[in-house]
Amino acid sequence: MTGTREHTHVVSGDAGIRNAAEVANSLREALEGHKAISVDTQTLTAADITTVQTLIAARVSASAKGKTLTLAAPLGAPLRAVLADAGLLSPAQTHRDFWPHSSDQP
Repeated sequence: MTGTREHTHVVSGDAGIRNAAEVANSLREALEGHKAISVDTQTLTAADITTVQTLIAARVSASAKGKTLTLAAPLGAPLRAVLADAGLLSPAQTHRDFWPHSSDQP
C-alpha cells in the first residue's frame, strides 16, 4: 500500500447504471491501494442515483477498512444535479456531510 498521502481518483464519463460495475470496481481498486482517496467527479458527463449509491457504498466500505473516501469540490455538474433533484443536499440527510457543501461549489 502506498503512503498516507491522499490519492485522487478521477471518475469521468458516464457513471450511471450502465457503467456502475466499472465505477464500483475502479473505486474498489483505488481503496485496495490507498488509505485515503479523494474522488474527483468534475469530468462526469452523466450520473444517476446509481452513481450516488456507488459512491456511498464505497465510502462505507472505506470506513469499515479504516480508510477514508471523500469527494473533491467542486462536484461534477451531473452528480450535483442528481443530488439536488433527489433532495440529498438537505441538511437532514444522513450522508449530507459526504457531499461538498454548496458554498464549496463554483
